[in-house]
Amino acid sequence: MPIYATKCPHCGARQDVYRAVKDYEDLPECCGSKVERVLSAPYVIADIAPYRSMVTGEVITSRSQHRAHLKQHGKIEIGNEKFDPARRPEPTGIKEDVAKAIQQLGG
Repeated sequence: MPIYATKCPHCGARQDVYRAVKDYEDLPECCGSKVERVLSAPYVIADIAPYRSMVTGEVITSRSQHRAHLKQHGKIEIGNEKFDPARRPEPTGIKEDVAKAIQQLGG
């Protein structure tokens, strides 16, 4: 969803507004009138600094090359793992422990 920078024409208050593209004209009000859009610079992420692969020793110079290299060698970045909830192991013995504790308390 796009972010639009806005400014009140009366008091000068600025805010960022999240709107779907289809709601481009639907802007909030401030001081009794609609706010105006303000031209702002886009946020651009810089590319990664070159580094040497710990797997092959080759120099990796871009994010796309980094992703392709990880995929090619079956590696993942720590912190970017994707977990399949269906594959997580079930904790064992918890239900039995709770039931046993309730029975001991006379429940």
